[in-house]
Amino acid sequence: MDGLNTIALVILIAGMATFFGIGWYSRRWTKTTAEFYVADGQIPWKLNGVAMFSNYASAASFLGVAGAIALWGIDNWWLALGFFAAWVVVVLILASPLRRSGKYTVADALQERFAGRDIRVLTIVAGVIIGTIYLVPQLVGAGHLFNLLIPIEALGSSATYILWVSIAGGFTAVIVVLGGMRGTSYNQAFQGIIIFGAMVLLLVLSIAMYFSWNPLDILTEADHVVPPRVLVDEGFSDEILTGYSVDSSGDESLEAAKSTTELLPEAATAMTPGVNVSDMLNQLSLVLGLFLGVVGLPHVLIRLYTVKDAAAARKSTEFTIVSLAIFYTMTLFVGLAAMMLLYPLLTDLIAQGEIGKATNTAVAELGALLGGRGSVGGDILLGVVLAGAMAAILSSAVGLLIQMTTTVAHDGYTVLLRPESSDQQRVMVARVAGIVLTVVAVLMAIWLKEENVAQLVGMAFGIAASTFAPVLLLTVWWTRFTRQGVITGFVVGLVVSLLFTALKFLEVDEFLFLPVLVNPALYGVPAAFLAAIGTSLATKDVGAVDHFMHMAHDRDGVESRQGAGA
Repeated sequence: MDGLNTIALVILIAGMATFFGIGWYSRRWTKTTAEFYVADGQIPWKLNGVAMFSNYASAASFLGVAGAIALWGIDNWWLALGFFAAWVVVVLILASPLRRSGKYTVADALQERFAGRDIRVLTIVAGVIIGTIYLVPQLVGAGHLFNLLIPIEALGSSATYILWVSIAGGFTAVIVVLGGMRGTSYNQAFQGIIIFGAMVLLLVLSIAMYFSWNPLDILTEADHVVPPRVLVDEGFSDEILTGYSVDSSGDESLEAAKSTTELLPEAATAMTPGVNVSDMLNQLSLVLGLFLGVVGLPHVLIRLYTVKDAAAARKSTEFTIVSLAIFYTMTLFVGLAAMMLLYPLLTDLIAQGEIGKATNTAVAELGALLGGRGSVGGDILLGVVLAGAMAAILSSAVGLLIQMTTTVAHDGYTVLLRPESSDQQRVMVARVAGIVLTVVAVLMAIWLKEENVAQLVGMAFGIAASTFAPVLLLTVWWTRFTRQGVITGFVVGLVVSLLFTALKFLEVDEFLFLPVLVNPALYGVPAAFLAAIGTSLATKDVGAVDHFMHMAHDRDGVESRQGAGA
């Protein structure tokens, strides 16, 4: 997509101006730490449910999952299934106990059972690492998105990408610094409506214009199409690109896509599982990381503290599950539609080595095509889709940043360093931390420009699954768990998951006779559980276990006395 798209740009700017306005309006509720960190627990459960959906339906979901499906086919729907299934664990196992036992952060819940500085330090380190790695793909997506909309030819593609990543990071920091958790929650709820609406619009227009109003036709047609990544890897890209333009119409692209099974009759189709992640170890590692990852994502869990009680927290998560089930089903159909309706364009980008751009801009390109490339309708639809994508990016980005600033300011500054500090000082530290952490994330996003945003998020899930998930599950449900088990499990899980994440980025194939997988969870999760359980069996400090279990599981009827159903 070339040139400045004025109409789409205006729509996008209007959306961002609204986000900024919400943050500005919410600044009045950021005077105390309780207000800044968790909105003083005053967010209604329905609004919190929409915000949780928006917080979770990030760039990885809106751009990365659909884009990955557009390149590889149904095999990359594993990402969406893992993202969704994990919420069942949160609802059934952790939502209510964590809300009852915590105040501002997950570290507070752990401290209710295991008081001391060492565990809180570990939660700070792990929380900031996970949050930063998760924030990076949001900024990668923003960089590609703006580069698509506003290419600055005088700077070149790389410099333009750096510019827009920096602007997106700065905008995220401003929203958090201004509005705190209340502004973040209102913004995320509004952004969630945009995200969901944009995906519905893409699906409806796709099936109406090209698939006879039958979404199942998308699946039928996709079963006769070779994924563009497979086509390029097999060396057949020229056969498509010599016969079809990258600006081909939807019908022409669909024709090109259908011709691929004639070129490669024995190749896998878009409906063939195992194309991208072809072996069982990689499949297991990816699914395990996604399944347990949500349990350990601090920026998701912190939303449990923005409502007034455990009943409201549970209702919020149940609402989120229903929303995500519908949303991720739509991503499958939209991703496959994008593959077939953009086939020559995606093939060309892959052949040129611009895999990141192909993945992260497929949804926006589909919007432009459905509205009519170069027409007013196309520009309007592109603007709506881009606003949805930017909403997804900013929603997760501000959620991640508010979680990290709360971790640094509350767990680090207030509890460990300056317990006598004033609310004003604590809020100021949170704001400064937000700026510093944004700079770090921007630099990493520049380094990881060509990575698929969904794969990057998967890495963050793997680290979370290897650190917070084992420790939280054992703390909440095992009375024999000890302080030494917490520390050992945290350290082992963090070291193992970070090691294999780094090896994957460095493209190392094997380490100590172990294959380096797409996700570190298959090594990190068992290592953390074994270390935590083994150490606990050999030690005796179970902390304030009776007090904690009564509080976490409401054995004294605290929730019912507060008015559980409210």
